[in-house]
Amino acid sequence: MTFVGLLGAYFTLFAAGFGVTLLVMRTSPRTNMIECVCLSWLLGSGVVSLLIWLCGMIVSGLVLQCVVAAACLFLGFAGWRTKQTKRIQISLPRPKSRLEWILATLLVLELITIFFVSLKHTLGWDGLLNWEIKARYAFLNSGTLPQSYYSNGARAFSHPEYPLAIPFIELWLYIWMGAPHQFWIKTIFSLFYIAGSLLIVLFVARLTGKRWLGLWIALLVPFVPFVLISPGGVTVGYVDIPLSFFYLGALGYLLLSLKSTSREPLIIFAALLSLLPWIKSEGVILWSLLALMSLIVAWYQGGWRAKILSLLPGLLLIVGWRIYLQVRHCVLPADFAHPTFQLLGPNIGRLGTIFRIALVELTDTGLWSIFWLLVVVAILYLAVTRSFSKLLLIMGVVGPVLLYLVTYIFSAWPSYTAHITSSLPRLLLQVMPTGWLAIGLAFSPAKTETGKPSLG
Repeated sequence: MTFVGLLGAYFTLFAAGFGVTLLVMRTSPRTNMIECVCLSWLLGSGVVSLLIWLCGMIVSGLVLQCVVAAACLFLGFAGWRTKQTKRIQISLPRPKSRLEWILATLLVLELITIFFVSLKHTLGWDGLLNWEIKARYAFLNSGTLPQSYYSNGARAFSHPEYPLAIPFIELWLYIWMGAPHQFWIKTIFSLFYIAGSLLIVLFVARLTGKRWLGLWIALLVPFVPFVLISPGGVTVGYVDIPLSFFYLGALGYLLLSLKSTSREPLIIFAALLSLLPWIKSEGVILWSLLALMSLIVAWYQGGWRAKILSLLPGLLLIVGWRIYLQVRHCVLPADFAHPTFQLLGPNIGRLGTIFRIALVELTDTGLWSIFWLLVVVAILYLAVTRSFSKLLLIMGVVGPVLLYLVTYIFSAWPSYTAHITSSLPRLLLQVMPTGWLAIGLAFSPAKTETGKPSLG
């Protein structure tokens, strides 16, 4: 019955994501099946976790499960009806050459291997005590986190202020399985990795016109040691990998919107952008950067109204979550002091040490191999092209790194250098897929597609 419950949880989650994806793509006569599945997972994860959070304020227990499941099935039905009414064709792209067949086969084998390897690994520290703990508390409290969890100072170590996307996806699996089986929730992170890898293929292929290059780049991702063998990687249940692929997806569709006459990429960008602050606290920083980039795009090519509207859902979620934490009297952590000019003056001298430690981290071949060297070369090469979309991508890679480093000026740890070394590698991991996208585009900077991009 446990496995049947697991299938039920995943079916409803994918049904919600599938429905939302088809509703978003209703103007397209043809949809890529791989893209549809990837977006169904990403958007379905966001929809289900938000539904549990919002509905959990009113109902709990079996009623909560039924209400959320009914909403998921309704979204799936609405999306299917839209497909039938608009006569949307869902097609599976096939490799067009022997090289593409070889690379596609290797990628499938690699993703299957990573999936099974992740099942052999236990959840890491953050995976247990920052994320799974919330799912377990909620499961034992009829699907909702108790008030005492937020206000109890003894629970501050588990960061009660963190958003609930991943914990409530885990909770959804627990509810359907009828028990908190940690083994099965590890499948969540493998699915995020698989979806993200396929999005890398999609973006590189559409932005360069070379599908084989996208397949090749996706194949190289696990050769960054930190992805698999270090704390924060795909096998230990941390949230940095899922956040990195939401960021990649939002940025990728923003870039595609520059090349497309359709509103579809911009709508998908808005959907993924809105979920960034719901994945992890750092998502607010990534959301802010992408919001700025969206406004730059509006200044460059017009469409102010659409760009501003795309920012409103995420802004509403950020404000709503802050209000919710205040109402719950949430105990906030003491990792960072409140940014003020009075604090900035005495701490500005930290910048030299911060960037020196960052350089050491970036050149640690035990964690990153030569990945960041390739990123630097790619950025320099893309900068020479002086293409607006390439400069936007450079901003998407460099911007988060610089913003993350600056935040350590306000570190409240007794040793801010220990704070940097303990957390910076996982912050860099959040930018890693976007770095691979930059590397892919640097291999083929000249050729880009016009009109509606397609893998098919």
